[in-house]
Amino acid sequence: MNKIAYIFASAALLALGACTSKQAEETGSEQPVAAEASSEIVAPVAEGGKVIELTDSKDYAPGVKVSQLTVLDFNAVWCGPCRQLTPVLEELAAKYDGKVTFVSVDVDKYGDLFEAYNLGTSIPAVLFLYPDGSKKSYIGTGDLLPADKFEALIDAALAK
Repeated sequence: MNKIAYIFASAALLALGACTSKQAEETGSEQPVAAEASSEIVAPVAEGGKVIELTDSKDYAPGVKVSQLTVLDFNAVWCGPCRQLTPVLEELAAKYDGKVTFVSVDVDKYGDLFEAYNLGTSIPAVLFLYPDGSKKSYIGTGDLLPADKFEALIDAALAK
């Protein structure tokens, strides 16, 4: 019940917060939400073809600079579709080692980051962060499963 209450509370906070236009989301012109987030902060890069488990929301706060394509997977242990996506992320992290950083973000621990990106109220939510500051989001698994659909999105993002 607490998790459901958390989701509804998150939705209410999002409704009260500033809305970001679709164009700003796609062009990366959104202003950082957190005061400490700035373009001078550089996000960590994954090594060894593994999915990074987020340990500090400041590492990937809005406005953070990434040196390579970074995929943030917003999920929760109680979410069935999130569990379906996990092995795909692990497979892709190994395949794109050195080219793409994959980060798992537990919304029960880092709901503030989920809210900061204005991703709505549904998970899984996957956010691509590009080195040029732009971003693209995918809500649910429709665009990401089966794995070849997700892989095609990554290939297209790398070609950008």
